[in-house]
Amino acid sequence: MTRETISSADELDRLRAENDSLRARVEAAEQSLEAMRVESIERRAEVRALAEDLPAVMSRRAVLAGMLHEAAHHPDKPGVVKRAAAKLGRAPRKLARMLHLTS
Repeated sequence: MTRETISSADELDRLRAENDSLRARVEAAEQSLEAMRVESIERRAEVRALAEDLPAVMSRRAVLAGMLHEAAHHPDKPGVVKRAAAKLGRAPRKLARMLHLTS
């Protein structure tokens, strides 16, 4: 910058202070991002460990039996029935959309 663009020492000091402030904000953001990356890596490792503990394959029968057991012991049985009926009511329309029979 030349003397023509910066009119006084006060303006130069103001710009330096603003620059320092911006640098501090960038450093704080970078530290925050690094902390988030570390947490993300830790969570990813936890999820992988949980996934390894799950059975590799479940039969359809076991899945359906589990769903029925959960539905039978759910505290909001009427709500479960309503949602299941609504979902079954949407199934033909969804199938038609998937087969490109309707828009």
